[in-house]
Amino acid sequence: MMKFGAIKTKLLNKLTESYASENKAEIKNILTTIKENKDFKEMYLFYEEIENKYIEDKEIAKLYVEGLSTYFGQPIGNWGDLNLFCKSLENKLGDIIIENNDLYESLDILSEKDTLSNIEKKVIAKQKLVKHLTTKKQIKESKETTIVPNETLLNAVLANNFNVLYNQTLSESEKEELKNILSISHDELITKSNELAESIINKVTTLISESNEPDLSNKLKAVKEEVTQMYPTRYNYYRLNELKNGLN
Repeated sequence: MMKFGAIKTKLLNKLTESYASENKAEIKNILTTIKENKDFKEMYLFYEEIENKYIEDKEIAKLYVEGLSTYFGQPIGNWGDLNLFCKSLENKLGDIIIENNDLYESLDILSEKDTLSNIEKKVIAKQKLVKHLTTKKQIKESKETTIVPNETLLNAVLANNFNVLYNQTLSESEKEELKNILSISHDELITKSNELAESIINKVTTLISESNEPDLSNKLKAVKEEVTQMYPTRYNYYRLNELKNGLN
């Protein structure tokens, strides 16, 4: 099988670029293409789901990884149609610079044909996958939805509140800001979101202690509670920036 993880990352980056430049025709063209291939969608969802998969028992995690290795190691004929589709899609995406994703890279290594030269590489990839699977992922629930660290294609680029946001009239500086938010890495998103949230909570706490107006205090407490419940997503990061600016 082709390096599916790399293609998946290129796809997300390409859609991010298209979305930031408001190239709706390009977005529609790419989405129409991938919706037509059942095998691609199934593999895409697997790569998404494994990001948050947790197996408490290390031995079971090892067996799971060995099962993946066997599955990905099937003869090329079993992957023929998917390989052809991925090659066609990659050509359509063009030259896209992507950041390294250790999880995807490990999965892609398992899909390589066994040779004497890649045995060590495959062993290391399996170790990384076992470590990933046995590491408990953070999941935070809110009243409206459950948000996990991985943001799906539609949540990250096309759906949720970004559609509402882009339907508004944005200035050039606002579009640039949104483009930057769409392009930051997941680790950077978490770090910056946590820093923003902490700053806002401290500011709101101070305002509550200084306020003599019950209505204002209640509103500030509601803001504090909402910020506390926000999980680091791209849209929430945008909201936190807006909130911080409003408090200044």
